Amino acid sequence: MTELPQPDANARAHSERLRQALLERIRQQGALSFADYMEQVLYEPGLGYYMAGAAKFGEEGDFITAPEVSPLFGATLANEIRGVLLHTGGGILEFGAGSGKLALSILQALSDVDDLTYTIMEPSAELVSRQQQLLREALDASVFQRIRWLDALPDAFTGVIVANEVMDALPVERFRKSDGKVMQLCVNDSLETVSQAAGDTLQAAVDAIEDDLGEPLFDGYQSEVCLLLKPWLASLSQTLTRGVVLLIDYGYPRREYYLPERVQGTLACYYRHRTHDNPFQWPGLQDITAHVDFTAVAEAAVAQELDLLGYASQSAFLLDNQLLDLMGQESARSESDMQKIALARAVKTLTLPGEMGERFQVMALGRGYDLRLQGFSTQDLSYRL
Repeated sequence: MTELPQPDANARAHSERLRQALLERIRQQGALSFADYMEQVLYEPGLGYYMAGAAKFGEEGDFITAPEVSPLFGATLANEIRGVLLHTGGGILEFGAGSGKLALSILQALSDVDDLTYTIMEPSAELVSRQQQLLREALDASVFQRIRWLDALPDAFTGVIVANEVMDALPVERFRKSDGKVMQLCVNDSLETVSQAAGDTLQAAVDAIEDDLGEPLFDGYQSEVCLLLKPWLASLSQTLTRGVVLLIDYGYPRREYYLPERVQGTLACYYRHRTHDNPFQWPGLQDITAHVDFTAVAEAAVAQELDLLGYASQSAFLLDNQLLDLMGQESARSESDMQKIALARAVKTLTLPGEMGERFQVMALGRGYDLRLQGFSTQDLSYRL
């Protein structure tokens, strides 16, 4: 396992409180499904990873997201958003705004759009506080006043919904094929993995995956499936009256997700910029994620009568939205060679195949929007879904 830095005494005590809460729940209810375990360690009020006070994003946290790499990421998304809003009107709704840096860069890039409203759907009170502090300090008061925070999606929304690295944090069920059967991987009162026969819902989900692949997964194959994708996308569909949904995350089309070489699945844990595979290490102190099955996303969206408007690598999407032009403009304003070098390094991180460029994908969904999105001008991989 990757060598991990040790948490301090306060962090250890926090993790122990969450561990005891988990053990008490298991004692009362029996072994937890992995999705239930993941839900609790990430989102338990006051204790879960995203709900407590430790730094999560950026150099002082556990991982770097594209908005932390450079404001150019948000400025480039803003080019696409601007075009959509010209035709739909309405505003922007960001689902899970993280540190707030994506909202900041989008709002700064669209500062010339009069009366633009920006809504943030954020379930974590701790993250809301961080977002508000950042945006209040960085934006003019007149712009900050047009931002609102919600803990539930609005009944109706027109405009652009943005979800950057949200789907990978949806709790997943883990499974393993054994003697031709689907076994569900659960969590016992020693915080260890145990297996039991899959219930009807998980069984049906794996059956559908195998039907699509055209052959069964082999014995010993272990992976995960996100059963929450359908209800999550249904909630977005219910709120979207007219507009576009931009989903940015790391993942694959189904046939690549369940390749034979991914025999252990895609689950990963992040702690202080180290990646490892033990989801039971220090509950509440580390992020737990799984790659996104973008075929499942497209299927769920179409079932909700949303249109698939495009699917491309992050690199292609950003370059089609004038990332290099924006870099050139920013470079011209730079006051030193070091700033220009840092800018070029950030663009490489966002676009190179070995960095974020190919690992991250962009999918656009729409309702009542039939114009071409410029982010898919040179690449649309929808046929691979």
